[in-house]
Amino acid sequence: FQHHAAGPTCPRRKRSGFHVTASGARVSGHYAGAFTRLAAFLIDWFIIAAVYGMLVAGGQWFASAFLGAELAISDDNRLVWVFGLAGWAYIYTAVGLTVSGRTPGKSLLGLRVVTRRGLPLGAARASARVVAQPLSFLLFGLGLAGIVLGRERRALHDLIAGTAVVYDWGDRPAEMPAPLTQWLERRGVLMIPREDNPSEVDREPNDSDREVTRRAAQ
Repeated sequence: FQHHAAGPTCPRRKRSGFHVTASGARVSGHYAGAFTRLAAFLIDWFIIAAVYGMLVAGGQWFASAFLGAELAISDDNRLVWVFGLAGWAYIYTAVGLTVSGRTPGKSLLGLRVVTRRGLPLGAARASARVVAQPLSFLLFGLGLAGIVLGRERRALHDLIAGTAVVYDWGDRPAEMPAPLTQWLERRGVLMIPREDNPSEVDREPNDSDREVTRRAAQ
């Protein structure tokens, strides 16, 4: 996802593959795939659960040490703890999306949530997306089918909030595991500039580069 002087561009409508140039493999602006989004979701929920667990443990210790009270989780107050977790998950997600269009999990995997036109989210749209997200998991997750089948890879909560998830690595190439990079390079799908050969980094694309780009786009 890139900005120009005239304003931000819309995400590129490409279902898969890498945009390969003489400066490396760039995927910024492409709609994010299902596996990347799932990984980011799992990372975020691990962080949410871990932090909430520490907050609960800290609260229980404080109540016991200074107030002489027990804050044990029981059947009588289980819903209170569940709502507390839901409230913390909302704050964690909504604040991140409002401030930067990212959560920590999405940042780690180079994802960013934008409007369908490619603009930054406001607080209202970010909140709407977070509130609508549970709807995507109803009916055996049918609301998530659009991530796999849709042209723009939008889940139900994306449709409701008018958002899309794109790759956004800024101006640098996406980081990929070294074995995968080497395998793609051997097949001619990916071209990585060599630091010990500045001319390869700075030179203009030639016919061979354009052929590699064409093959990668297929």
